Amino acid sequence: MKIFFFIRCLELGGAERQLVNLAVNLKERGHEIFVATMYSGGDLAAILSQADIAIYSLEKKSRWHLIRPFLRLLKLRRSVNPDVLHSYGPEVNVLATMAHFFSSNKALVWGIRNAGLDLRMYGRFERALSRIQCALSKFPDLIIANSNEGRLSGIRDGFSPNRLEVVHNGINTQVFKPNDFERNQTRLRLGIASNKKVVGVVGRIDPQKDHRTFIESISLLPEALLSEIRVACIGYESEDQIRELKIKVVQSGLSKIFLWVPRQKDSYRLINSLDLLVSSSNAEGFSNVLAEALAMGIPCVATDVGDSKQIVSNFGLIVPPQDPPALALGISRALNDHSFQGPAYKVAARAHVVDNFSVDQLGDKTEGLLSQLVGINTL
Repeated sequence: MKIFFFIRCLELGGAERQLVNLAVNLKERGHEIFVATMYSGGDLAAILSQADIAIYSLEKKSRWHLIRPFLRLLKLRRSVNPDVLHSYGPEVNVLATMAHFFSSNKALVWGIRNAGLDLRMYGRFERALSRIQCALSKFPDLIIANSNEGRLSGIRDGFSPNRLEVVHNGINTQVFKPNDFERNQTRLRLGIASNKKVVGVVGRIDPQKDHRTFIESISLLPEALLSEIRVACIGYESEDQIRELKIKVVQSGLSKIFLWVPRQKDSYRLINSLDLLVSSSNAEGFSNVLAEALAMGIPCVATDVGDSKQIVSNFGLIVPPQDPPALALGISRALNDHSFQGPAYKVAARAHVVDNFSVDQLGDKTEGLLSQLVGINTL
């Protein structure tokens, strides 16, 4: 198959990493892979280049710079002439559908990554984009959600159930694996004493991730436990993003135990340094970081959103969203639960991810769906 992936950018985000994982996997299976982005550059572009996958940028300059990038997309689509145009995310789903109107003989596939977002937390652009995507949802030949909750959310938004399939994300378990030497080196670099337990939240600063609930939950932990832990907030891009969160931490009297770590390419090293990973999100589809942490043998406490309960399974605790006392109790219990510690736990948690959420499974399921769609036998 000739598959043309289309995504907003190749920066260090969950959807972006999943596209790269899938593109490389399908390339290794012998398919012709092309990737187009709205914005040029991005830290993940190097991985695609190393796999000899062509990358094209539409050179979008700003949110409202649309006409010229769209014309570039039309030209590029005609030039590549793919069997499948596979877009990732609301903005590119809309543009891919508009381009599809000019060459509808080829298959159009959408990827939807979120589930249950409260759009009232976002601006008018995001709300309008969501409405437009819903209106156009009858045009793609296939819509792939990365979570069961994402599929249900799509149906609630008016997407046709017959067009919606679920393919869970795939974790690169060759990268996300336990490494005691790197763990100790990273903790040393971050200035974390060997006798401290590190509780971390990893992800972009966004209303969906609900860092405020996380901070409130830490403030509710017993004093004896607070003296034993350090708290790492990992993934911010600028000081402006975390200014209000830092104020909240100071007001809560927690500044001495909080670490603020910017987004980094080697996120696996940061996750590996944790003793407990927390996801405080108020909405999710498939949370990559939960599966990544479990692949490294790190227990998780997560809110009951998206497919988090299925990902965590028996290897952590699930609590209600937007409930700081419940999250605080979950963190306290997980840190004191010896069943979430030791070599046997690490082996079992990692096996759970390898068996259920591998990159090969992501490739198998996607290849099967796309092959069926275009009538190609890949056996």
